[in-house]
Amino acid sequence: MLVNLKGFSLDPKGAEKLKSYLSANQSSASAVALVAHVLSLGAAYAVIEEPYVDKDYSADYLSFYAGAFRNYPRHTKRIHLFAGAVEEALKRPMAEQQEALEQADYLGFVVVRPIAQGPIGRTILKFPNLGPALLVRSTVRANFNVHLLGSRLKLTGVAPFIQQDERLGACAQASIWMAARQVHARHGRTPWHSIADITALATTPTDADLSQHLPAGSGGLNPIHIIRALRAMGHQPLFDFFLADRDASEEAAAELRREASRSIVRYLDSGLPVIVALADVGEKVGHAITAVGYVEARGPACRASHGYDAFVRAIIVHDDQRGPYRLMPLTENDVASLPRDRLLIYDDKPLTVEEAASHIFVPLPARVFLRAESADTVVRDFLEGYVKQAGGPMLSRIRGVVPDAAPVVEGFYELVTSGRLIRRTYLTTAGRYRHHLSRTDLAEEIKAELLVRRLPHFVWVTELISPDCPPPEEDRARNIIGHMVVNATSSTDPDFDLLMAHMPHVLVHRDINAKIGADRPFKETALILEMHAPYRGRKRFD
Repeated sequence: MLVNLKGFSLDPKGAEKLKSYLSANQSSASAVALVAHVLSLGAAYAVIEEPYVDKDYSADYLSFYAGAFRNYPRHTKRIHLFAGAVEEALKRPMAEQQEALEQADYLGFVVVRPIAQGPIGRTILKFPNLGPALLVRSTVRANFNVHLLGSRLKLTGVAPFIQQDERLGACAQASIWMAARQVHARHGRTPWHSIADITALATTPTDADLSQHLPAGSGGLNPIHIIRALRAMGHQPLFDFFLADRDASEEAAAELRREASRSIVRYLDSGLPVIVALADVGEKVGHAITAVGYVEARGPACRASHGYDAFVRAIIVHDDQRGPYRLMPLTENDVASLPRDRLLIYDDKPLTVEEAASHIFVPLPARVFLRAESADTVVRDFLEGYVKQAGGPMLSRIRGVVPDAAPVVEGFYELVTSGRLIRRTYLTTAGRYRHHLSRTDLAEEIKAELLVRRLPHFVWVTELISPDCPPPEEDRARNIIGHMVVNATSSTDPDFDLLMAHMPHVLVHRDINAKIGADRPFKETALILEMHAPYRGRKRFD
C-alpha cells in the first residue's frame, strides 16, 4: 500500500472542502469552529496524507470497530495545514521538497477518522492570536514533532484536541484525553492512553450507571468515574465543586462562583490542564470541556479580586462539541471585550465561568499534597499576621538601615490590610523556580539569598502584584513587588507550609527541618534588604 499525498488551496472553495472532511458532510459545530480557527491562523494550503495509521484510532478500532458486523476502515487520513505556499514544493525532488516543507510555516494537523459520528481525531494546532488588546497565555502546552515524507515538522507550544467518538465514549472521555495527552507529551510522567483505555479505566469496576449504555461508559461518566480514570492513569486527581448548599446566603453562593475563576486560573498558571464540568448547558447528563490557557487584558485589572483573575477576561477551552480554542468569559462583563466568533455559545448564549462552571478535575503530580487555594491561604494568613504583629517593629528596623524605604514598605502594608494586593499562585518545581529567578531582573544580591535555599521538588509560588502595576511589555509577565514560596508536599500543618517570603526590603526564610525545640517548630530568619524594585514575574512558558 502506498501513501498518497494530495493538496488543495484553502480559498473559500477549499475551506468548504476541508469542512466536509471534518464533518463527514454532516452538521458539525466543531468542524465549523476548527476550520475558522485554522483560517484565522493564516492557513493557505492543506495536504492530505492517506492512508495514515493513527495510534489512537487503531486502539479504538481494536477495542470496538474490529468486532462490529459492519466493516469499518482501519486507516485514517491526516490533513496537514500550512500558512506558506507548498503546492510547488510537492513537485520538487525529495531533498528540496523536505526543505521547502520545513520552511512553509507549519500550523498543525487534523486526523480524520472514518467514522461519521466523530470524524475529528487527534488534532494538534497552534494557539490563536487575538490581536493587540488581548494576551493569549498558552499555559497548557507541549511540543510535537511531525514527520511527513521524511520532513520533520515542529509544533511548539500547542494543546491536543479531539472530538468524542459516540460509540466508545462521551465528552468526559474526550476531555480526559485532551488533558492527559498534554501532560504525557510535556512531562512524560504518565503513560500514553487512548480513548478506549480511558473508558476501560473509568469503568472498572462497572456500576449500574455505566451499564445503562453499551459499551459500558459510552453514554458518559460521572465525577467518580472521571476521578477513577485519572487515578488509574497515574495522576493524583484533584476534584473541586462550586455549587453552594441550598441554605447558603446569596453572597456566599456568589463568592463560591467567583472562586471558580480564581481556582481555574491558578491551575492553568501551573501548566496543568483543567477539566471543567458545566451546568445549565441544555445537556441532560452535563457536559465537560478542557481548559488549556487563558486570555489576559493588557491594561489594568478587569475586576476587584485578590487572585490573578483580576487581569483575566476568559479561559481558553477545548470543547469536543464546539471546537478547539474556544473562549469562555469569566463573567458577563467580559463578553464584550472578546471576539464574538470565539465565544463558547450554547443556545445563542455565551457561557461564563461564573454562571456555568460547576466542578473541576485537575491531574496533579503524585507528590503534590497541598491544594492551590490552601497555598494561597497560607500566603494571605502570613502576610496579614506579619503586617499586624511584626510590621511596626520591622518598619523601625528598616528605617535604621534604609531611611528612604519607609514609604514603599508602608504602601505594601496598606495593600495587604486593604485586601487590594493581588496574589498570583501557581505550582512549579524547585528547579524551574530557580531557573526563572536566575533570569529575572531581580537584584543579584537578593537572588544570591534565594537561590541557595533548599526546597522540596514541588513548590507553590505566589507572586505579589500591585493592582496599579503597568501593563506587561509585549507578551511578558507583569512586574511583581515580591513573592512567596510554599511547600507543596505539606497538607496538614500550616507551620511547615511557608518556606520563603520576599517582600519590599525584607526577606523571610523558614527552615522547617531545624530541630530547635517543641515550642518552636521551625527556625525563622529575617533579612533587611537595602535594595527594592519591581521585577518581572514568571511567564508560564519560560
